[in-house]
Amino acid sequence: MKRKTKSYGGSRPCSTQPPVMVTGGFTLDPAQTNLPVGAVIPFGTLASVNEATRLAKLIKSARVVAIGTDTKKVTLEADEFSKPLFMVGDTVQSDLTATLANSPSISAVAQTEAGLEITLSKAITGLAVGSALYEVVADGTNVKLVAEPNSITIGTYESAEVQEELADTQIDVTRDSGCGEIYARRVPPVPAKYLEGNLLKGTKVAYTQSL
Repeated sequence: MKRKTKSYGGSRPCSTQPPVMVTGGFTLDPAQTNLPVGAVIPFGTLASVNEATRLAKLIKSARVVAIGTDTKKVTLEADEFSKPLFMVGDTVQSDLTATLANSPSISAVAQTEAGLEITLSKAITGLAVGSALYEVVADGTNVKLVAEPNSITIGTYESAEVQEELADTQIDVTRDSGCGEIYARRVPPVPAKYLEGNLLKGTKVAYTQSL
């Protein structure tokens, strides 16, 4: 299922210095069909890229900014610069040690002034404002990210819009933030288990909490 969505323009610095782009570029993996057509891929989205096939799989994540009286209604950070890529049907979790049975799916999505409001099939125990939500898949009876991240996206507004044919969507990624660092609070969140100090594991992508 694909959903048309408004593209968000504008820009703001997401790194202290330009990161080092992986040569050659990539296209979105056509097998990842749960990406909203027309959406702009946020700078810093975790990705798993294959240099042999030149395909990239995106790993969705976002921060919780509000939880309703009905705790199944959760608002995710979204603004004029970017918004999460979550869609109806995605399975999500904040705790990557959780079981699949305790991980809800998204039953509704609505853009509001406060952010992207999602309705969950059931509440997530312990979810709080400031928590991160990740798209997950089954790992036996537990869950895991949809792929192992080995890079982050660095596409600009003009070059990072999801196309109707995913193979037509070209993205650039980095595995090395070079002489600079990525502003962690301006890009989608990274699970703690994938960080070594301030580095994305297996890469030279460095994050800073400064703004």
